[in-house]
Amino acid sequence: MRFLWLLFIPFFSFSQVVKFRQYREGEIFRYKLTTDTYNNDKYTGTSVAISEHRVVKEGSIWAESIKWLEKASFTSKDTLNLSTAALSVKPYSVSLAPEGRVLLPKLSVPDMVGEITDLNTFYVAIAPALKAQALSENNREFINPELRKGNFADSMTILYGTDCIQVTQRLISTDKQYTIVETKFSPPVVPCLEPLIDTIATSIFDYPNNFQMIRKGNGDKVNLFWGVEEFIIMSKIDNQNGQIVEASMDNRLKLRMRYNASPDLKTYDVEMPVTLRRNLKLELLK
Repeated sequence: MRFLWLLFIPFFSFSQVVKFRQYREGEIFRYKLTTDTYNNDKYTGTSVAISEHRVVKEGSIWAESIKWLEKASFTSKDTLNLSTAALSVKPYSVSLAPEGRVLLPKLSVPDMVGEITDLNTFYVAIAPALKAQALSENNREFINPELRKGNFADSMTILYGTDCIQVTQRLISTDKQYTIVETKFSPPVVPCLEPLIDTIATSIFDYPNNFQMIRKGNGDKVNLFWGVEEFIIMSKIDNQNGQIVEASMDNRLKLRMRYNASPDLKTYDVEMPVTLRRNLKLELLK
């Protein structure tokens, strides 16, 4: 699951290794987002989606107006064309400009929630609010002191979802053309959730639980998940314009699940361990 925030832009006054995004009027480009999913270490499928980005000016701020063009889902049993769902997402904007913001649009198309939130997370990873632009040869790694709390509920299939993350930024390499930055989203060493139930307040893995979610189940039943989430994003950035050229995300969750729980979470059919893993790749299409 993705960690989502309202991002405001700080001011920097130093020679930057990681450049702010420089937009060009009328620029149009596309990204390909590929997601491989695993459940309890077993491969479950792949999705591929294409987004189109058009540079626009919103007031005095340059931004990217995003629309989704295509989506396909592949499993061992079938292939689904979900492009109708992709095309039904209303255009929305984000901005990596120094004075811009990275915001989530209203999530109203269930088949596209993952793609929208994942693309947002790739942008968040290098957004100025996380201070990737503060990295330098003399300051190659730092931990953001502020814990980031997110809400990823969509009110459709995810009825409730919160997480809490510690962010670490690291400069991997830089040359004349590209800079590679690692953004690590880790569970904090201290509890940071407001737990839905007492059990979630208890550590069951190496770190305190930093993830909890209620998903819609059968009929009036729900499925409750909680545990530890972490993900690492590697971003390759063009030094000329600050654009993401390609990026990868390794997203892992070690969870407990209560299946077929009552809406008040007091009763359930069974509790079981669940391990989820997602490998994502974002590619700029020329």
